[in-house]
Amino acid sequence: MADSVAGPSVAVLVLATADATVPDGLVETLAAATDGEVEAVDPAALAGRLGGERRPNAVVLVGDPSLSADAVDALSTTTALVVAYAEREPDPDTSYVDGYVTRAADADRVVEEIDRARAGKTRRQLRAARRRTTELHAGTAEIAAAETVSELFDRTIAVARRVLEFDHCAIAVHDDGEMVVRARSRDVDWLRTRVNADESVSGRAFRRGETVHVDDISTWDISDADATGSGISVPFGSDAVFQAISTTPYAFDEIDRELAELLATHVGQAYGRLRAQADLTRRERVMTELHEAAPRLVDADSERELYDLVVEIARRVLAFDRSCVYTADSERFTMRATTDTDLPAEFPRGFGAIEESHTENRSLVIGDVTDHEFAESHDGVARALISVPFAGDAVFQAVTDSVDAFDDGDLEFAELLTSYATATRERIRSEAALRDARRVTEQLHEATADLAAADDEQTLIEHAIRASEEVLSFDKSTITLREGGKLVPKADSTGSPPDSSRPMDLDEGVAGRTFQTGESLLVDDVADNDDASPARSEYRSGLSVPIGDLGVFQAVATVPGSFTRDDLNQAELLMAHVAVSLQRVRAQADLRAEHDRLSALFENVPDAALSFELVDGAPVVRDINSAFVDTFGYGEEVIGESLDEYIVPDDPDSETQAAEFNDRLHRGENLRTECRRETADGMRDFLMYVVPLELGTENVGGYAIYSDITERKERERALRRQNERLDEFASVVSHDLRNPLSVAEGYLELARETGDLEHLATVSDAVERMRTLVDDLLRLARDGRVVGDTEPVDVSVAARTAWGSVDTGDATLAVDDGLTVQADEDRLRELFENLFRNSIEHGGDAPAVRVEATPAGFAVADDGPGIPADGREEIFEVGVSTVDEGTGFGLAIVRRIAEAHGWSVTATNGENDGARFEFVTDAG
Repeated sequence: MADSVAGPSVAVLVLATADATVPDGLVETLAAATDGEVEAVDPAALAGRLGGERRPNAVVLVGDPSLSADAVDALSTTTALVVAYAEREPDPDTSYVDGYVTRAADADRVVEEIDRARAGKTRRQLRAARRRTTELHAGTAEIAAAETVSELFDRTIAVARRVLEFDHCAIAVHDDGEMVVRARSRDVDWLRTRVNADESVSGRAFRRGETVHVDDISTWDISDADATGSGISVPFGSDAVFQAISTTPYAFDEIDRELAELLATHVGQAYGRLRAQADLTRRERVMTELHEAAPRLVDADSERELYDLVVEIARRVLAFDRSCVYTADSERFTMRATTDTDLPAEFPRGFGAIEESHTENRSLVIGDVTDHEFAESHDGVARALISVPFAGDAVFQAVTDSVDAFDDGDLEFAELLTSYATATRERIRSEAALRDARRVTEQLHEATADLAAADDEQTLIEHAIRASEEVLSFDKSTITLREGGKLVPKADSTGSPPDSSRPMDLDEGVAGRTFQTGESLLVDDVADNDDASPARSEYRSGLSVPIGDLGVFQAVATVPGSFTRDDLNQAELLMAHVAVSLQRVRAQADLRAEHDRLSALFENVPDAALSFELVDGAPVVRDINSAFVDTFGYGEEVIGESLDEYIVPDDPDSETQAAEFNDRLHRGENLRTECRRETADGMRDFLMYVVPLELGTENVGGYAIYSDITERKERERALRRQNERLDEFASVVSHDLRNPLSVAEGYLELARETGDLEHLATVSDAVERMRTLVDDLLRLARDGRVVGDTEPVDVSVAARTAWGSVDTGDATLAVDDGLTVQADEDRLRELFENLFRNSIEHGGDAPAVRVEATPAGFAVADDGPGIPADGREEIFEVGVSTVDEGTGFGLAIVRRIAEAHGWSVTATNGENDGARFEFVTDAG
């Protein structure tokens, strides 16, 4: 990494090694050619001469380079060019030699070689550069295989030290005006870990977006006045800089710069991929947690509770530490909920971003409120802000004292959160709207499960259209997505490209306006809208909703004013899910494509992989990667053995399936299929890729990759169980609510016709019956759904606590002491509450209830009429009750909680012919 010989006057040392003499005329020729001082020295004086105040720019070694260790060390660390003038070329490992001239050549050839070395173009220099470039490309495989940013940075430092031979390396990342070192080689502890981005070389490379090559740092205007040496800083990604550093000035040449830039290019590609994966993972996590938190918003009973939930979910799920909700009247904005009591309790109308967001019904993300056209800071502190209007008169805001802390993704999640809140507050203010909002919201949750399960773009679009028709009751709707410079219709309510449709310009019509502004439009009458140009003349009204920045969703009707603000809000909610899912599907498609391109890198494949040879129809292992060893627990012992004998399960179906696979491989077919295999951790599910050496012909070998999909398969099985439960709930609701609803409607009509208000008592009873059914159904969904962390629980304490929370009347309770089970205490208490309610409802006027220990667990019994033998299994089904006022949910919840603990429950008759429920637990 020697620097070029600089200036017209070149000081040259001529060194004769052992048994060599300086040829006549060499010193004179060099002096004449370089127009500078040429000095002959002996090996003993070399180290002192190279380290003196007047250091040479070039050294000519006469004879074979047999030097002392001190001389070799001096030549290896000097910035001077070194040219060997010898009978044979030095070994390639002699790295300090930049050029070589055979002793058969004259002195002019030595001058020419010094000039070539100065330009970095000697054969030795070019070979060394090619070798370093080749090794760098080999090292990029390590970089591409990194699974985290931290691992990527560490591998980059290692490759730079090993392959590019950079003495000191570091990677810095921009963070709020500073460059922060995230990785460095072990020998640069002296390097400051934080520096001002405007006062450092790495910061300048970041600001400029281009390489900064510094030959002598002491001549630069930076914050560290004591800094010495040289360096190369190369930006990559959007916020990172790679640095090669030396404590010696002029330590790097143009080749070093080019190699550093090539390394940074590879690192930047991997960095972008890992950050995209991390962002996608975060988005999916936040979306999942928002879905899970949404039912709490939907179930809010008051506006105060609703607003508190909004800021609490914003803090817990969206990681907004400081958020608040204000509502507007004619004079002020009044705070309704907050996670930061230091925020103002109210703002005057017309104040900053909150006024703009409310009056224009516009969501805002602002990097710095102190440097904005209309935003203001209530205390003069610079901060970032998100402001989202919702529910007509409410505004949600999130703030932080760091500028540029929020992005469009944060705004999108805030909008999704407030869209739930909007629907809920309308439900709170109107009992009629309550039923409809719950129906739509629940069905939207079901629809979003379909969206989340979609594996490709076409399936996702079809699910979205079906949801708009079945959930939102839109008769005619269309999804249009951006392709290049056009908005292209993809599907309508029939599931196919809409008739009379055509690609449109990005700013054409209502769809173009929606796409360009990112704002939804509600068109009551197309005749009053200049942008409206419907595909059919009979369409008179419609709505238009952006799908993120990806496209537009539209619904139309033949009657003016067919759509309400509720319809628009619900469409926005659905399309928010569609946008996130569409981004996920596209990102996953990109990731799959990238994975396919890298799959040929056998050893670097993160999944278990092997190469095999078909011998007598059986796959014989020839090679395996480290992931195979980790997954299946087999190493060298499987080489040369039949793979099927080690990992194919010992059952007829699996063996038959494996034989079929082997036949297809022999015919030259690709295989991509799911299978189950024996691993070091037991039976696991895999997505198996098998690629023959040559497609379409009989083959004798190939490659196989096993991608573990056990968690995905378990999620699929869990989703199927969830869907079955949702179907069960839907059937109960549709069946059991129909009768009281019919009764309420009939007596309400009778009251209207006769004017007899006594009929309203019957209506009230029917409504109370429906409320009870809904409450029990929701309790079944919540209480029986999951079990939290378990611990030893005293059964007698849990039972007595549950008895105190149930209206028991004159009933009595007896409990055996000393029994402990491993359980979730809250779930166990709810189990007892449901059992006690069952005894009170079915056990007569004053039943005696007993909780007692059994050899296998515990039992709950009463002295009531008991349970008929033919109904002891049926009573655990949802909706089954033997009394008129019962909802049939209590014992279903009991079974769900027991099964969630891993227990079993059976119903029988006790010694006194009463009902008895026996539980078998792990503690028995």
